[in-house]
Amino acid sequence: MLAAVCTAISDCRTEVLAARQHVSTAPFDEQGRPTAAAFFRSPLVEHPALSPDGKNLAGIIERGGIEVVFVRPVAGRDIKPVGKLERTEYRGSTDIRALGWGGDQRIVVSLESPQLMGPIGVRARQTRLMVVDLRSGRVSYLGKKWPFQAYSNYQDDVIAWRLPDDPDHILLNWWQPDQNGVSARRVNLDSGSLETEARAQLDMRRWHANYLGQVLVGSGVSRTGTQLFTVARLSPSDRFEEIVRYDAFHEPGFEFAAFSERPDQIYVWSNRDGDLRGLYTYDLAHRAMGPLVYAHPEVDLDCCIWTSQRDGHLIAVRYTTDRPHWYFFDQAMAREQAAIDAALPGTWNEIVDMDRDERVALVVASSDVVAPRYFFYDRANHTLHPFFDAYPDLHADAMSPMKAISFQARDGLTMHGYLTRPRNAPPGPLPTILHPHGGPSSRDVWGWDPEVQFLASRGFAVLQVNFRGSTGYGTHHRVAGYRQWGLAMQDDITDAAQWAIAQGIADPQRLGIYGASYGGYAALMALVKTPELFQAGASLAGVSDIIEMLDNEAAYACSDFNTPTVGDSWRDRDQLAAVSPARHADRIRAPVLIAHGTQDPIVHVNQANHMIDALEKSGHEVESVLYADEVHGFIDERNAIDFYTKLASFFERHLLGPRAQTASSAAPQADTGARP
Repeated sequence: MLAAVCTAISDCRTEVLAARQHVSTAPFDEQGRPTAAAFFRSPLVEHPALSPDGKNLAGIIERGGIEVVFVRPVAGRDIKPVGKLERTEYRGSTDIRALGWGGDQRIVVSLESPQLMGPIGVRARQTRLMVVDLRSGRVSYLGKKWPFQAYSNYQDDVIAWRLPDDPDHILLNWWQPDQNGVSARRVNLDSGSLETEARAQLDMRRWHANYLGQVLVGSGVSRTGTQLFTVARLSPSDRFEEIVRYDAFHEPGFEFAAFSERPDQIYVWSNRDGDLRGLYTYDLAHRAMGPLVYAHPEVDLDCCIWTSQRDGHLIAVRYTTDRPHWYFFDQAMAREQAAIDAALPGTWNEIVDMDRDERVALVVASSDVVAPRYFFYDRANHTLHPFFDAYPDLHADAMSPMKAISFQARDGLTMHGYLTRPRNAPPGPLPTILHPHGGPSSRDVWGWDPEVQFLASRGFAVLQVNFRGSTGYGTHHRVAGYRQWGLAMQDDITDAAQWAIAQGIADPQRLGIYGASYGGYAALMALVKTPELFQAGASLAGVSDIIEMLDNEAAYACSDFNTPTVGDSWRDRDQLAAVSPARHADRIRAPVLIAHGTQDPIVHVNQANHMIDALEKSGHEVESVLYADEVHGFIDERNAIDFYTKLASFFERHLLGPRAQTASSAAPQADTGARP
């Protein structure tokens, strides 16, 4: 259905590809398996969004470094390209980060690119809002007259895309360096003029508006990253007052969750009554916490709340046990969700967008074996119409189911995670890859995971564990990971590997580990701490030297990397040195693959260079690839395809070869990546 858009960009594609290393985009290999391109090229459509009147769908399609914004009628198939971006015109690593509608006749696009005037040492990024007027075809930069716009990083923090009876404006958080905080501004989509809805306050990070478009709550974080605070007011004519300030690492408090339909009440997240995060009311008139609205007895709520955009009433909150679930307060919507689930069995089905009157919706369906599929949902007629499959070359019958697992860590703490065995794998132990998640303050969940499915398609079992420090399992589980990088957190990963071996899941002679970001650190540290356990390890954008990172704080922008969670670079220096993989590369026996983007703003590429240098000096095997202009992850689909092709080849060579070849006897190979 998107042939017209693909044709519109085909003329540009050949020239761009010729300037880069050739990457095969064939969807299947000679064995009939989906290739890395089938899994990791950009989705068929990104950022799909319904127009406020529900008549049109906008989205982005990318192929070969070219991104095109398009519009198509919901009731038809006539696709119209309305904007084109060639990355080479914007200094390389440029990306369309978000898309939204400004009324029914404008599309607002957030364009992210390297910042020309960023802080020294930081691979800074910046965003700019572009407005596409569908009536005239004119494309304009919205913020060209905004104060400090040349020096501001992110200009796309939209508070509200839709304002009641006001299609010509959106609400935006606007960073003011003179105030070291954000203000809330009403932005005219034609002229770009700004009107102040809430003045900037020191350390304010985000303002929030209710369904009427009134800015009544603000959330802030101190410059140390430890103090959280919230301000609020009852009406736009009142002054803001601070309603809570607390040290998030040492004392209880609460965070804003959503507005209520009542003007004197908001919803907040808190673990006031125990270890687990629940949803509470807060009385603005009396500045007092109200009763518990809902908490799950086993897990935190997901900080995902669903309220009506028409009247603000509470519909549902989400939580995740082994799988995600909604807890409904609106019983009519609960019945509607049940009907959608009955029509789309076996998938997690979620309404991700609605028109302004909530008559029609965009539904996405996915599961562990089903890549995202989008449907148009007519709520009046209770009918679902297929829109598109995000990854049309991937079919459920070729994917591998995820199974929830749990085990006891060495100190008795319960660990939860997921095991994915290759479809049709023979019984008995399998070549296995441990896959620790990033963050580390995040968690693995059941659902579509292209990395997991791709590795499983190559014959590997994949084991994911929500080690201590992960979110979702209560305060105790999260806090147990503080200052435990390379220590108890790493022991949990080791215990997961040994559990998989003891259960007959993993072949102990064919065990690998791979992760990205913190997961990349955990993979490298596993090769240092338990060299006898793993036969190969790979890191994407991973930390390798914690002390270097803390000592050069100005060069990094990683929110999880702070003293309370990691440690103090001076007081804890010996401990941090002991758990920095680059300082102990001589302990590694297994071959290593390291990949990193040269413009990573979160984990500096020097972290990869330090690890590569340390391994080479120790005479150990290392393969490396550094992607020019890439960030923390991948912007260009060709780089993603290239990396995952290399990753699969690396593990196939080292884990699927003869069992007699051990990590310590493997012959060194040359470094495959040039470094600046």
